[in-house]
Amino acid sequence: MPFNTYSFLLLLIPGVSLFWALPPAARRWYVLALSLAYYAMWNAAFLAVPLLLCAGVHLAARQGPRCLWGGIAFVLAMFIVFRAPLTATVPAGISFYAFAAIAYLIDNKQGRIQDGSFTKLFRFVMFWPTLIAGPILRFRELSPQLGFTKPFELSMLLRGMDRLVLGLVQKNFIANTLSGWVDQGFLPNAVRANTTLDNWALAIAFGLEIYFDFAAYSNMAIGTAQLIGVALPENFRFPYHAASPPDFWSRWHMTLSRWVRDYLFFPVNARFKAAPVPLYASLLGIMALVGLWHGAGWGFVLWGAMHGAYLTFYRIWENLSDARMPGLANSRLAAWWWRIFTLMAVTTAWVPFRAATGADTFAMLASMFGRWRFGISYGVNFYLVTLMVAAFCVVEPYVGSAWSHAASWMEDHPAARYLLRPLAYAAGLMLFLIFDDRSKQFIYFQF
Repeated sequence: MPFNTYSFLLLLIPGVSLFWALPPAARRWYVLALSLAYYAMWNAAFLAVPLLLCAGVHLAARQGPRCLWGGIAFVLAMFIVFRAPLTATVPAGISFYAFAAIAYLIDNKQGRIQDGSFTKLFRFVMFWPTLIAGPILRFRELSPQLGFTKPFELSMLLRGMDRLVLGLVQKNFIANTLSGWVDQGFLPNAVRANTTLDNWALAIAFGLEIYFDFAAYSNMAIGTAQLIGVALPENFRFPYHAASPPDFWSRWHMTLSRWVRDYLFFPVNARFKAAPVPLYASLLGIMALVGLWHGAGWGFVLWGAMHGAYLTFYRIWENLSDARMPGLANSRLAAWWWRIFTLMAVTTAWVPFRAATGADTFAMLASMFGRWRFGISYGVNFYLVTLMVAAFCVVEPYVGSAWSHAASWMEDHPAARYLLRPLAYAAGLMLFLIFDDRSKQFIYFQF
Protein backbone atom coordinates (compact mmCIF):
# COMPACT_ATOMS: atom_id res chain seq x y z
CA MET A 1 0.00 0.00 0.00
CA PRO A 2 2.09 2.97 -1.22
CA PHE A 3 1.79 6.34 0.49
CA ASN A 4 0.15 7.94 -2.54
CA THR A 5 -2.88 5.61 -2.64
CA TYR A 6 -6.36 6.59 -1.56
CA SER A 7 -6.59 3.63 0.80
CA PHE A 8 -3.43 4.62 2.68
CA LEU A 9 -4.46 8.26 2.99
CA LEU A 10 -7.95 7.36 4.19
CA LEU A 11 -6.65 4.83 6.73
CA LEU A 12 -4.04 7.30 7.94
CA ILE A 13 -6.70 9.60 9.45
CA PRO A 14 -8.23 7.09 11.92
CA GLY A 15 -4.82 5.47 12.43
CA VAL A 16 -3.21 8.71 13.63
CA SER A 17 -6.31 9.72 15.62
CA LEU A 18 -6.31 6.45 17.56
CA PHE A 19 -2.57 6.73 18.16
CA TRP A 20 -3.00 10.02 20.01
CA ALA A 21 -5.94 8.65 21.98
CA LEU A 22 -3.77 5.88 23.46
CA PRO A 23 -1.33 6.13 26.40
CA PRO A 24 2.40 5.93 25.48
CA ALA A 25 2.80 2.30 26.56
CA ALA A 26 -0.07 1.22 24.32
CA ARG A 27 1.17 3.36 21.42
CA ARG A 28 4.35 1.28 21.17
CA TRP A 29 2.46 -1.95 20.55
CA TYR A 30 -0.12 -0.18 18.41
CA VAL A 31 2.55 1.18 16.05
CA LEU A 32 4.23 -2.22 15.86
CA ALA A 33 0.87 -3.80 14.99
CA LEU A 34 0.30 -1.14 12.31
CA SER A 35 3.78 -1.78 10.93
CA LEU A 36 3.21 -5.52 10.71
CA ALA A 37 -0.17 -5.00 9.03
CA TYR A 38 1.37 -2.51 6.60
CA TYR A 39 4.14 -4.95 5.64
CA ALA A 40 1.66 -7.80 5.30
CA MET A 41 -0.26 -5.77 2.73
CA TRP A 42 2.77 -6.00 0.44
CA ASN A 43 3.26 -9.73 0.89
CA ALA A 44 2.21 -11.47 4.09
CA ALA A 45 4.38 -14.49 3.30
CA PHE A 46 7.50 -12.35 3.68
CA LEU A 47 6.72 -11.20 7.22
CA ALA A 48 9.09 -13.94 8.38
CA VAL A 49 12.03 -12.26 6.58
CA PRO A 50 12.45 -9.16 8.80
CA LEU A 51 11.57 -11.28 11.85
CA LEU A 52 14.31 -13.79 11.02
CA LEU A 53 16.76 -11.02 10.20
CA CYS A 54 16.11 -9.27 13.53
CA ALA A 55 16.44 -12.56 15.41
CA GLY A 56 19.83 -13.24 13.82
CA VAL A 57 21.07 -9.70 14.37
CA HIS A 58 19.92 -9.68 17.99
CA LEU A 59 21.62 -13.01 18.66
CA ALA A 60 24.88 -11.82 17.08
CA ALA A 61 24.78 -8.53 19.03
CA ARG A 62 24.26 -10.35 22.33
CA GLN A 63 27.36 -12.47 21.74
CA GLY A 64 29.51 -9.36 21.75
CA PRO A 65 32.11 -7.92 19.34
CA ARG A 66 33.51 -11.31 18.37
CA CYS A 67 30.30 -12.08 16.45
CA LEU A 68 30.21 -8.81 14.50
CA TRP A 69 31.39 -10.28 11.22
CA GLY A 70 29.19 -13.32 11.64
CA GLY A 71 26.16 -11.07 12.10
CA ILE A 72 27.08 -8.94 9.08
CA ALA A 73 27.61 -12.08 7.00
CA PHE A 74 24.18 -13.32 8.07
CA VAL A 75 22.50 -10.06 6.99
CA LEU A 76 24.40 -9.98 3.68
CA ALA A 77 23.54 -13.62 3.01
CA MET A 78 19.83 -12.90 3.46
CA PHE A 79 20.15 -9.80 1.28
CA ILE A 80 21.94 -11.68 -1.51
CA VAL A 81 19.55 -14.63 -1.43
CA PHE A 82 16.46 -12.46 -1.74
CA ARG A 83 17.98 -9.89 -4.13
CA ALA A 84 19.50 -12.47 -6.49
CA PRO A 85 18.37 -12.18 -10.13
CA LEU A 86 16.70 -15.63 -9.94
CA THR A 87 14.43 -14.54 -7.08
CA ALA A 88 10.97 -14.00 -8.51
CA THR A 89 9.60 -11.83 -5.71
CA VAL A 90 11.75 -9.64 -3.47
CA PRO A 91 10.69 -8.93 0.13
CA ALA A 92 9.64 -5.29 0.25
CA GLY A 93 12.24 -2.97 1.76
CA ILE A 94 14.97 -5.56 2.34
CA SER A 95 17.66 -3.34 0.81
CA PHE A 96 16.84 -0.64 3.32
CA TYR A 97 16.35 -2.58 6.53
CA ALA A 98 19.40 -4.75 5.78
CA PHE A 99 21.57 -1.60 5.85
CA ALA A 100 19.87 -0.48 9.07
CA ALA A 101 20.64 -3.90 10.60
CA ILE A 102 24.33 -3.73 9.64
CA ALA A 103 24.56 -0.25 11.18
CA TYR A 104 22.98 -1.67 14.34
CA LEU A 105 25.64 -4.38 14.58
CA ILE A 106 28.53 -1.97 14.07
CA ASP A 107 27.12 0.60 16.50
CA ASN A 108 26.58 -2.16 19.05
CA LYS A 109 30.23 -3.24 18.73
CA GLN A 110 31.33 0.35 19.26
CA GLY A 111 29.20 0.69 22.40
CA ARG A 112 26.71 3.17 20.94
CA ILE A 113 23.64 1.06 21.75
CA GLN A 114 22.65 0.97 25.40
CA ASP A 115 19.41 -1.01 25.38
CA GLY A 116 19.35 -3.49 22.54
CA SER A 117 16.36 -5.64 23.45
CA PHE A 118 14.83 -7.71 20.66
CA THR A 119 11.51 -5.85 20.96
CA LYS A 120 13.18 -2.48 20.46
CA LEU A 121 15.24 -3.80 17.54
CA PHE A 122 12.16 -5.28 15.87
CA ARG A 123 10.15 -2.10 16.45
CA PHE A 124 13.02 -0.09 14.93
CA VAL A 125 13.32 -2.27 11.81
CA MET A 126 9.57 -2.55 11.26
CA PHE A 127 8.68 1.15 11.74
CA TRP A 128 6.26 1.51 8.84
CA PRO A 129 7.08 5.01 7.50
CA THR A 130 10.69 3.94 6.81
CA LEU A 131 10.18 0.22 6.22
CA ILE A 132 9.84 0.02 2.43
CA ALA A 133 12.20 2.67 1.03
CA GLY A 134 13.87 4.49 3.89
CA PRO A 135 15.21 6.90 4.93
CA ILE A 136 17.96 4.59 6.23
CA LEU A 137 18.14 5.17 9.98
CA ARG A 138 20.36 4.40 12.95
CA PHE A 139 18.93 2.61 15.96
CA ARG A 140 20.27 5.26 18.31
CA GLU A 141 18.43 8.09 16.55
CA LEU A 142 15.07 6.39 16.07
CA SER A 143 14.62 3.98 18.99
CA PRO A 144 14.47 6.70 21.70
CA GLN A 145 11.59 8.30 19.81
CA LEU A 146 9.66 5.03 19.63
CA GLY A 147 8.73 5.37 23.28
CA PHE A 148 6.12 7.83 21.97
CA THR A 149 6.15 10.02 25.06
CA LYS A 150 5.79 13.33 23.23
CA PRO A 151 2.58 15.22 24.01
CA PHE A 152 0.30 16.14 21.14
CA GLU A 153 1.03 19.52 19.50
CA LEU A 154 -0.94 20.98 16.61
CA SER A 155 2.21 22.50 15.09
CA MET A 156 3.77 19.03 14.89
CA LEU A 157 0.71 17.72 13.07
CA LEU A 158 0.78 20.63 10.64
CA ARG A 159 4.45 20.12 9.83
CA GLY A 160 3.68 16.50 9.07
CA MET A 161 0.82 17.50 6.79
CA ASP A 162 3.09 19.99 5.00
CA ARG A 163 5.56 17.26 4.10
CA LEU A 164 2.90 14.70 3.23
CA VAL A 165 1.08 17.03 0.81
CA LEU A 166 4.39 18.18 -0.68
CA GLY A 167 5.32 14.56 -1.38
CA LEU A 168 1.95 13.83 -2.98
CA VAL A 169 2.40 16.77 -5.35
CA GLN A 170 6.02 15.87 -6.17
CA LYS A 171 5.04 12.29 -7.02
CA ASN A 172 1.84 12.75 -9.00
CA PHE A 173 2.20 16.21 -10.48
CA ILE A 174 5.92 16.21 -11.33
CA ALA A 175 7.42 12.69 -11.37
CA ASN A 176 4.44 10.94 -12.91
CA THR A 177 4.08 13.64 -15.56
CA LEU A 178 7.62 12.98 -16.76
CA SER A 179 7.51 9.20 -16.42
CA GLY A 180 5.35 8.52 -19.48
CA TRP A 181 7.78 10.21 -21.83
CA VAL A 182 10.79 8.69 -20.06
CA ASP A 183 9.34 5.17 -20.27
CA GLN A 184 8.64 5.63 -23.98
CA GLY A 185 12.05 7.11 -24.70
CA PHE A 186 13.97 4.36 -22.90
CA LEU A 187 12.17 1.45 -24.56
CA PRO A 188 14.66 -1.15 -25.85
CA ASN A 189 16.35 0.09 -29.04
CA ALA A 190 14.38 3.38 -29.00
CA VAL A 191 17.34 5.55 -28.01
CA ARG A 192 19.36 4.36 -31.01
CA ALA A 193 17.12 6.32 -33.38
CA ASN A 194 17.19 9.46 -31.22
CA THR A 195 19.04 12.65 -31.97
CA THR A 196 21.57 14.23 -29.65
CA LEU A 197 18.93 16.65 -28.34
CA ASP A 198 16.51 13.77 -27.74
CA ASN A 199 18.98 11.80 -25.67
CA TRP A 200 20.13 14.76 -23.58
CA ALA A 201 16.49 15.63 -22.93
CA LEU A 202 15.74 12.02 -21.93
CA ALA A 203 18.72 11.85 -19.57
CA ILE A 204 17.70 15.15 -17.97
CA ALA A 205 14.05 14.09 -17.76
CA PHE A 206 14.92 10.82 -16.02
CA GLY A 207 17.24 12.64 -13.62
CA LEU A 208 14.36 14.95 -12.73
CA GLU A 209 11.85 12.10 -12.53
CA ILE A 210 13.89 9.95 -10.17
CA TYR A 211 14.72 12.93 -7.98
CA PHE A 212 11.14 14.09 -7.54
CA ASP A 213 9.90 10.49 -7.28
CA PHE A 214 12.28 9.53 -4.48
CA ALA A 215 12.15 12.94 -2.77
CA ALA A 216 8.36 12.57 -2.81
CA TYR A 217 8.54 9.23 -1.02
CA SER A 218 11.03 10.61 1.50
CA ASN A 219 8.84 13.64 2.19
CA MET A 220 5.78 11.43 2.68
CA ALA A 221 7.75 9.15 5.03
CA ILE A 222 9.02 12.13 7.02
CA GLY A 223 5.53 13.68 7.10
CA THR A 224 3.82 10.44 8.12
CA ALA A 225 6.27 9.90 10.97
CA GLN A 226 5.86 13.53 12.05
CA LEU A 227 2.11 12.97 12.43
CA ILE A 228 2.86 10.64 15.34
CA GLY A 229 5.64 12.77 16.81
CA VAL A 230 8.69 11.08 15.24
CA ALA A 231 11.36 13.23 13.55
CA LEU A 232 13.20 11.54 10.69
CA PRO A 233 16.41 12.84 9.08
CA GLU A 234 16.27 14.64 5.76
CA ASN A 235 17.02 12.56 2.68
CA PHE A 236 17.35 15.21 -0.07
CA ARG A 237 18.63 18.77 -0.11
CA PHE A 238 18.33 20.20 -3.63
CA PRO A 239 20.94 17.82 -5.15
CA TYR A 240 21.06 19.49 -8.55
CA HIS A 241 22.45 22.59 -6.86
CA ALA A 242 25.58 20.62 -5.92
CA ALA A 243 28.88 22.46 -6.28
CA SER A 244 31.00 19.31 -6.68
CA PRO A 245 30.67 15.50 -6.83
CA PRO A 246 31.11 15.13 -3.03
CA ASP A 247 28.56 17.91 -2.53
CA PHE A 248 26.09 16.00 -4.69
CA TRP A 249 26.35 13.00 -2.38
CA SER A 250 25.87 15.24 0.63
CA ARG A 251 22.52 16.25 -0.93
CA TRP A 252 21.31 13.07 -2.71
CA HIS A 253 19.85 10.15 -0.73
CA MET A 254 21.55 11.66 2.28
CA THR A 255 20.87 8.79 4.67
CA LEU A 256 22.47 6.30 2.27
CA SER A 257 25.37 8.69 1.73
CA ARG A 258 26.10 9.05 5.44
CA TRP A 259 25.78 5.26 5.89
CA VAL A 260 28.39 4.72 3.19
CA ARG A 261 30.52 7.54 4.63
CA ASP A 262 30.46 6.29 8.22
CA TYR A 263 30.63 2.53 7.67
CA LEU A 264 32.72 2.30 4.48
CA PHE A 265 34.50 5.54 3.47
CA PHE A 266 35.80 6.56 6.91
CA PRO A 267 37.25 3.13 7.78
CA VAL A 268 38.86 2.87 4.34
CA ASN A 269 40.14 6.44 4.51
CA ALA A 270 41.68 5.75 7.93
CA ARG A 271 43.46 2.71 6.56
CA PHE A 272 44.80 4.25 3.33
CA LYS A 273 45.28 7.85 4.42
CA ALA A 274 48.91 7.93 3.36
CA ALA A 275 48.42 5.83 0.22
CA PRO A 276 46.36 7.70 -2.40
CA VAL A 277 46.26 4.97 -5.06
CA PRO A 278 44.60 2.35 -2.81
CA LEU A 279 42.28 5.05 -1.53
CA TYR A 280 41.21 6.01 -5.05
CA ALA A 281 40.73 2.35 -5.98
CA SER A 282 38.60 1.87 -2.87
CA LEU A 283 36.43 4.85 -3.84
CA LEU A 284 35.72 3.25 -7.19
CA GLY A 285 35.02 -0.12 -5.59
CA ILE A 286 32.76 1.24 -2.85
CA MET A 287 30.67 3.28 -5.27
CA ALA A 288 30.38 0.26 -7.58
CA LEU A 289 29.01 -1.64 -4.57
CA VAL A 290 26.54 1.20 -3.98
CA GLY A 291 25.41 0.67 -7.57
CA LEU A 292 25.14 -3.08 -6.97
CA TRP A 293 22.95 -2.37 -3.91
CA HIS A 294 20.35 -1.02 -6.36
CA GLY A 295 20.21 -4.29 -8.26
CA ALA A 296 22.25 -7.07 -9.83
CA GLY A 297 22.55 -5.32 -13.18
CA TRP A 298 25.74 -4.12 -14.81
CA GLY A 299 24.10 -0.74 -15.53
CA PHE A 300 23.76 -0.05 -11.80
CA VAL A 301 27.38 -1.06 -11.24
CA LEU A 302 28.51 1.23 -14.06
CA TRP A 303 26.45 4.08 -12.59
CA GLY A 304 28.15 3.57 -9.22
CA ALA A 305 31.61 3.27 -10.78
CA MET A 306 31.07 6.50 -12.72
CA HIS A 307 30.25 8.30 -9.49
CA GLY A 308 33.32 6.73 -7.93
CA ALA A 309 35.38 8.12 -10.82
CA TYR A 310 33.87 11.58 -10.31
CA LEU A 311 34.72 11.49 -6.59
CA THR A 312 38.26 10.30 -7.36
CA PHE A 313 38.74 12.99 -9.99
CA TYR A 314 37.66 15.65 -7.52
CA ARG A 315 39.91 14.24 -4.78
CA ILE A 316 42.92 14.32 -7.17
CA TRP A 317 42.04 17.89 -8.15
CA GLU A 318 41.90 18.94 -4.50
CA ASN A 319 45.27 17.38 -3.72
CA LEU A 320 47.02 18.87 -6.75
CA SER A 321 45.44 22.31 -6.64
CA ASP A 322 45.99 22.82 -2.92
CA ALA A 323 49.68 22.07 -3.37
CA ARG A 324 50.38 23.78 -6.69
CA MET A 325 47.56 26.18 -7.60
CA PRO A 326 45.90 27.46 -4.41
CA GLY A 327 44.70 30.60 -6.16
CA LEU A 328 42.96 28.69 -8.93
CA ALA A 329 41.47 26.18 -6.51
CA ASN A 330 39.62 28.94 -4.67
CA SER A 331 38.67 30.97 -7.76
CA ARG A 332 35.17 31.65 -8.99
CA LEU A 333 36.12 30.11 -12.34
CA ALA A 334 36.97 26.77 -10.69
CA ALA A 335 33.78 26.89 -8.63
CA TRP A 336 31.60 27.36 -11.70
CA TRP A 337 33.52 24.74 -13.67
CA TRP A 338 32.92 22.14 -10.96
CA ARG A 339 29.28 23.09 -10.65
CA ILE A 340 28.70 22.63 -14.40
CA PHE A 341 30.81 19.47 -14.53
CA THR A 342 28.88 17.92 -11.63
CA LEU A 343 25.51 18.62 -13.22
CA MET A 344 26.58 17.16 -16.58
CA ALA A 345 28.36 14.20 -14.99
CA VAL A 346 25.41 13.25 -12.79
CA THR A 347 23.05 13.51 -15.78
CA THR A 348 25.36 11.33 -17.87
CA ALA A 349 25.50 8.66 -15.16
CA TRP A 350 21.71 8.33 -15.20
CA VAL A 351 21.97 6.80 -18.70
CA PRO A 352 23.32 3.35 -17.68
CA PHE A 353 21.12 3.45 -14.59
CA ARG A 354 17.96 3.70 -16.74
CA ALA A 355 18.82 2.27 -20.18
CA ALA A 356 17.35 -1.11 -21.03
CA THR A 357 20.55 -2.70 -22.39
CA GLY A 358 24.26 -2.10 -22.66
CA ALA A 359 23.94 -1.46 -26.38
CA ASP A 360 21.33 1.23 -25.67
CA THR A 361 23.59 2.80 -23.06
CA PHE A 362 26.57 3.13 -25.36
CA ALA A 363 24.46 4.27 -28.31
CA MET A 364 22.90 6.96 -26.15
CA LEU A 365 26.22 8.13 -24.73
CA ALA A 366 27.80 8.15 -28.19
CA SER A 367 24.95 10.33 -29.44
CA MET A 368 25.29 12.70 -26.49
CA PHE A 369 29.07 13.14 -26.74
CA GLY A 370 30.24 12.34 -30.25
CA ARG A 371 27.79 11.33 -32.97
CA TRP A 372 25.89 14.58 -32.93
CA ARG A 373 22.59 14.77 -34.75
CA PHE A 374 20.19 17.61 -34.11
CA GLY A 375 16.45 17.90 -34.35
CA ILE A 376 13.71 16.47 -32.16
CA SER A 377 11.80 13.20 -32.39
CA TYR A 378 9.15 13.60 -29.67
CA GLY A 379 6.24 15.95 -29.18
CA VAL A 380 7.20 19.47 -28.23
CA ASN A 381 5.39 19.13 -24.89
CA PHE A 382 8.05 16.68 -23.69
CA TYR A 383 10.82 19.24 -24.12
CA LEU A 384 8.73 22.07 -22.67
CA VAL A 385 7.71 20.10 -19.57
CA THR A 386 11.29 18.92 -19.01
CA LEU A 387 12.49 22.52 -19.34
CA MET A 388 9.83 23.77 -16.90
CA VAL A 389 10.66 21.12 -14.30
CA ALA A 390 14.37 21.91 -14.68
CA ALA A 391 13.56 25.60 -14.20
CA PHE A 392 11.61 24.72 -11.06
CA CYS A 393 14.70 22.88 -9.78
CA VAL A 394 16.62 26.13 -10.12
CA VAL A 395 14.21 28.06 -7.91
CA GLU A 396 13.23 25.15 -5.63
CA PRO A 397 15.42 26.23 -2.67
CA TYR A 398 13.86 29.69 -2.74
CA VAL A 399 10.34 28.25 -2.91
CA GLY A 400 11.13 26.03 0.06
CA SER A 401 12.55 28.97 2.01
CA ALA A 402 9.50 31.09 1.22
CA TRP A 403 7.15 28.35 2.46
CA SER A 404 9.18 27.99 5.67
CA HIS A 405 8.88 31.71 6.33
CA ALA A 406 5.17 31.63 5.52
CA ALA A 407 4.64 28.65 7.85
CA SER A 408 6.46 30.47 10.66
CA TRP A 409 4.37 33.57 10.06
CA MET A 410 1.17 31.51 10.17
CA GLU A 411 2.21 30.08 13.55
CA ASP A 412 1.95 33.60 14.95
CA HIS A 413 -1.29 34.42 13.13
CA PRO A 414 -3.94 31.79 13.92
CA ALA A 415 -6.50 33.27 11.53
CA ALA A 416 -4.06 32.85 8.62
CA ARG A 417 -3.17 29.36 9.81
CA TYR A 418 -6.76 28.18 9.66
CA LEU A 419 -7.42 29.86 6.29
CA LEU A 420 -4.25 29.76 4.19
CA ARG A 421 -2.93 26.36 5.16
CA PRO A 422 -6.17 24.53 4.27
CA LEU A 423 -6.18 26.37 0.94
CA ALA A 424 -2.62 25.22 0.27
CA TYR A 425 -3.53 21.65 1.22
CA ALA A 426 -6.62 21.77 -1.00
CA ALA A 427 -4.55 22.97 -3.97
CA GLY A 428 -1.96 20.25 -3.38
CA LEU A 429 -4.56 17.51 -3.04
CA MET A 430 -6.29 18.71 -6.20
CA LEU A 431 -3.04 18.36 -8.15
CA PHE A 432 -2.56 14.93 -6.58
CA LEU A 433 -6.02 13.81 -7.71
CA ILE A 434 -5.89 15.34 -11.19
CA PHE A 435 -2.54 13.76 -12.06
CA ASP A 436 -3.04 10.49 -10.20
CA ASP A 437 -1.86 7.42 -12.07
CA ARG A 438 -2.00 4.31 -9.92
CA SER A 439 0.08 2.35 -12.44
CA LYS A 440 3.14 4.47 -11.58
CA GLN A 441 4.90 2.94 -8.59
CA PHE A 442 7.73 4.65 -6.75
CA ILE A 443 10.98 3.96 -8.61
CA TYR A 444 12.89 2.93 -5.49
CA PHE A 445 10.37 0.21 -4.64
CA GLN A 446 12.25 -2.02 -7.09
CA PHE A 447 15.42 -1.66 -5.04
